Amino acid sequence: MFNYGWPANTVIVLSILSMMMLAVLLFSALQIKPSKEVEVLKYFDGQFLEKAAAYNRISLLVSIAERFIYWTVMFCAVILLWKNLLINKKINFILAFFIFAAFLTIIYIVLLPLQYYRGFVLEHRFGLSNQGFGAWLGDVAKERAISLFIYALVMTVLYILIIYLPKNWWLAAAAIFIIFIIAANFLFPVLIDPLFYKFTPLDNKNLENKIFAMADKENIKIESMLVADASKKTNRINAYFTGIGKTKRIVIYDNLINKNTEEEVLAVIAHEMGHYKYRHIFISMLIGSASVALVLFILRLMQAHLNVSASVRLVLAMFIVFSFVSYIIMPLQNFISRQFEKQADRTAVELTADPKTAILVFKKLANTNLSNVNPPPPIKYIIYSHPPIIERIKSAETYLSN
Repeated sequence: MFNYGWPANTVIVLSILSMMMLAVLLFSALQIKPSKEVEVLKYFDGQFLEKAAAYNRISLLVSIAERFIYWTVMFCAVILLWKNLLINKKINFILAFFIFAAFLTIIYIVLLPLQYYRGFVLEHRFGLSNQGFGAWLGDVAKERAISLFIYALVMTVLYILIIYLPKNWWLAAAAIFIIFIIAANFLFPVLIDPLFYKFTPLDNKNLENKIFAMADKENIKIESMLVADASKKTNRINAYFTGIGKTKRIVIYDNLINKNTEEEVLAVIAHEMGHYKYRHIFISMLIGSASVALVLFILRLMQAHLNVSASVRLVLAMFIVFSFVSYIIMPLQNFISRQFEKQADRTAVELTADPKTAILVFKKLANTNLSNVNPPPPIKYIIYSHPPIIERIKSAETYLSN
């Protein structure tokens, strides 16, 4: 397997870079401690900082272990099956689908104990979850079933395209996946989200009118405004825009409404309107589509150099490479995401003209989510899709001083 020239060397380099990133995260996770900076202590007490540091340290360590085991299981499975005749030749598409599904099922089963610890035990230990074990397991089963079906289907489609379009399969695959990304933004809000939450119309007309008034300022058309019964699962607070076209809606966690003032709710929703104002969803779709097309093109070059015909093992190997590449470019994606969040924060303050409330919201977000408000730089740059809370507070303070 390792005598294939630059493709093999590329895989080795990708795997080494990915492991180096994990090692950096591991070292940084062990360094997570309560911040003692004056600016942090101005807003957060020592007890919270101790608790948040403990939660984030354990959670990140488990996440690192999950990622390492995920790659190890994938790599070992492909090595063990590499010479198996069933995956080394053209086979029936349906059989290929079930092989891919079995491959993913093994990975999910191996990772389940760590997922249980991080998603159930840890969340309950630190008071973040309200969900019973049966409900939690039901959600995990639904998530995994959806994920398994989508990934197995994607891999099967890739397999079919490589057979019928041996030279241009990557172009066809990119087109199909881009269409899927667009369709998912339409369909997930109405097909997938209701599997996990019950949605009801916002019944606070005064709050609704204020939200519509803010939306009118930015020429944002809202199709619907829904409340999700998130409190049955978590103590976290949140709101988000989802969908495009006729499925576009604002979703508000009931926790956000029940535990915050109207001004604080408006500040959170104004932030989400900032994302819409700057077309962050659309830009993210473009970036995601371009990334997928680029990676598929690289995979095509590797296949052409190896002169490997269509087979299940080829697609499994591509799946591993895609996983490494996706992880390596994550810091760049998160850097872009943090810029988006800064724009949305600025919009929220401008829309509400109330930076003091924005600061209160950031403090509540930190407390309800047990956020690491001032993480070590490597953690921020690699995995943070939002600026750390203390940075967001400082930005609001700057607006307040002006």
